[in-house]
Amino acid sequence: MGDDAADIIILTNTLQEEERISLFAKGEFLRTPKAIKADIEASFIVNHNTAECILYFGSGSLTPHRDSAFLFNPVKKEVLRIDYSGFYNELRKNCKDLNIEAAALIDDDFLFGIRANTANPNNFIAVASSTVLSPELKRKIQIKLPPNLQIGISGMDYSTKTDQLFITFSSEDTSNALDDGKVGDSYLAIIEKAKSSLSKDELIIKKLTNLTDIDAVFSQQKIEGICLINSNQLLLVADDDLGNTQLFNLSY
Repeated sequence: MGDDAADIIILTNTLQEEERISLFAKGEFLRTPKAIKADIEASFIVNHNTAECILYFGSGSLTPHRDSAFLFNPVKKEVLRIDYSGFYNELRKNCKDLNIEAAALIDDDFLFGIRANTANPNNFIAVASSTVLSPELKRKIQIKLPPNLQIGISGMDYSTKTDQLFITFSSEDTSNALDDGKVGDSYLAIIEKAKSSLSKDELIIKKLTNLTDIDAVFSQQKIEGICLINSNQLLLVADDDLGNTQLFNLSY
């Protein structure tokens, strides 16, 4: 789902569009205008009232329009909009220029990736309780990247089988959480023994792969999302800020 979209696109195993489901009303717009869009930037699967659902998160970068979460039940095709303004206000007290661009679920914790920009160059992971309707902030972790590399977190996924956390980063020349900027390269980090690594106040990333070094097809692609689709294959999602989305399969 794109950050200016109102529909969930359901794909087949071969990544062909199968169905579209409206998450919220989009009115007359194909792409929701920036000033009022919900800015859905992250999601993960969560159990709620014994049902497996998808929880989508607004970025929190513009209140009140981006301060909601959306709980989608794919069996009943039901959507519940949840006011996260209280939780997001708590995040704003701890992280300047809030911009949630990634999320993952590890055991009983929600993880939120808060993106850096040129004015606020630090990326954070906020750890919160896994209460769907009203999560509470537990602590924050600063992501320490190699020196002289100004990039922002853009996606996360976690493997319960291997205890690996997959994180994508992208470079974009912007000084705030609202405006788009010139796109550079995108990167992938794989955190081994993730639970242990996330128990500290800093997550030190020593190995970071420039995706363009793997394949030139990633050049100038702003990777916005990542999903583990089997034991050794990742699905990467790129967004060009013009309404176009591309999917990439990456074996690792």
